[in-house]
Amino acid sequence: MADILIRGGTVVTADSMGPTDVLIRDGKIAQKGTGLETDGSIFDATGQWVMPGGIDTHTHLDHPIGRLGVRTADDFHVGTIAGACGGVTTIIDFSLQDRGESLLKARDRRLGEIEPNSIIDYSFHTIVTDVNPNSIKEVESLVESGFPSFKVYMTYGDKKVGDGDLLLLLEELAAKGGLAYLHCENDCAVTHLIERHISRGETGPSFHASSRPVLVEAEATNRAIMLAEIAGAPICIAHVTSKLVAGHLEEARGRGQPVVGETCPQYLVLNDAVYDPEGGFEVAKFVCSPPIRDIDQVEALWSTVEDGLLQQVSSDHAPFHYEDQKTTGRDNFTRIPNGLPGIETRLPLMFTYGVKAGRISPSRFVELTSTNPARIFGMYPNKGSLKVGADADIVIVDPNKEVELSARCLHSAVDYTPYQGLRVSGFPTMTFSRGEVIVQDGEVIAKRGRGHLVRRQKIDPKSLP
Repeated sequence: MADILIRGGTVVTADSMGPTDVLIRDGKIAQKGTGLETDGSIFDATGQWVMPGGIDTHTHLDHPIGRLGVRTADDFHVGTIAGACGGVTTIIDFSLQDRGESLLKARDRRLGEIEPNSIIDYSFHTIVTDVNPNSIKEVESLVESGFPSFKVYMTYGDKKVGDGDLLLLLEELAAKGGLAYLHCENDCAVTHLIERHISRGETGPSFHASSRPVLVEAEATNRAIMLAEIAGAPICIAHVTSKLVAGHLEEARGRGQPVVGETCPQYLVLNDAVYDPEGGFEVAKFVCSPPIRDIDQVEALWSTVEDGLLQQVSSDHAPFHYEDQKTTGRDNFTRIPNGLPGIETRLPLMFTYGVKAGRISPSRFVELTSTNPARIFGMYPNKGSLKVGADADIVIVDPNKEVELSARCLHSAVDYTPYQGLRVSGFPTMTFSRGEVIVQDGEVIAKRGRGHLVRRQKIDPKSLP
C-alpha cells in the first residue's frame, strides 16, 4: 500500500489544534509535522480540519424488536455506508441474547450478520436478558475475547433485568474487567403510566412522552449507580436526557465512583414540541425512549456537555420506517417501534450546534465523538486518536460547507429524518478507514465487508475519562 500524505490541513484532536501534515503508511499514522513529503498520494486539506474518525458506540443495525416482529430498517451494509458518509469510522452495535440462550452463541450469530456487510470497523456490546449461572460464567470468555461491555435494560418486558440479577452481573463484571452499559428507566412506573393512559383512551403517539417522564429515568439511574457502587463495577449510563439525571452521575463521580454518561444529538437539538398533538400521527417519527425533553431540559443538558459532566455523544441510531413500521402503532402508542435514525447526522449536528454555535471547542467535539468513546470502551489509543502508530481513521471536514438535511440526501434506508430542513456543517469531504479512502465528496468507494472486528481491551476503571 502506497504512502498517503494529508497536507495543509488543521489537525484537531482531543488535546490540540493546529496546522499539521499527516503521513499514513500501511494503514497507520506514520508521522505528523509540517513540510512532510512523500512519493505516494497527496491530498490537499488546505482550509479544512483533519480529525480522528467518529466512533459511534450506540447503534442498532439489523436489530430485532421481538414483541413487535420488526427489525430496524438499516442492515450492516446500508447502515455503515450512512455512518461513513457522516464521518463514522467505527461502530459498537449490539448482540442480543435470547432468553435461555448462551451469550457466546449470541456473539457468534451476530458476528455472522456483521462480518460480510460492514464497510467500517465494528464491535458490539452483549445485551444480557437472562442472568443465570451459565451466562455469568460466560462473562469472562467474552471479556477475554475482546467484548468487555454488556448492555442491560432496566425496562422493556422482554429484555428487562431485575435488580437482583443486575447486582450479580455487576459483581462479575467488576471481577473480570467488564463494563455495564445501562438503559435506565423505572419499569414499574413506566408500566403504570402507560396503563393509565391506555385506560383513559389516550392512545396517540403524543402520550409516549408523558408515560416516560424525567423522574422515571432519574430514579433508575440513581438505583443503577448505587448497585454499581455496591458491586464495585464501572458503568456507563446510556442516553442521558436531563440535568437531574446528569446530577446523579456528578455526585457519584465526586465520590470517586467509575461512572460515565452519554447523551445523543436528539436530546440536544430537538425539544418536546415534536410531541404536539396537533402534529397528528406524524408525532410517531419522534417516539424514542427516553423521550425528547422540554426546551429547559435541552438547555440544561447542553450545560452538562459543556462542563464535562457527560463524557460522550452517541447516536442511538434505531431507524424504523415511518410507513409500515411506525404506523403499525396508529391505534396504540406502545406498538410504535422506539427509535430515531441518526448515525449519519451525529457529527454534523454536534459540529453545528456545538462547535459553530460556540458551545464547545473543536477539541471538545473530538473528545465527545471519538476519543472518549474509544477510552470508555477499550479501543484507545489505536482508535479515537491521531497518535503515531494508531489506525489511520480520519475525517477531513470543510467547516464552512453547509448541507440542508433531508431523507433524500442521507444514506439510511429509513424514509424520513427527524432533522428535516435543518442546515448543518460538518459532513466530511473525505473519510479514511485504516488509511483507505472510503468516502470522497459524498461518494462511497468502499467494498462491502471491508470492515474489521475490533477486539477491545479489558476495562480499567481508572482509565475512564
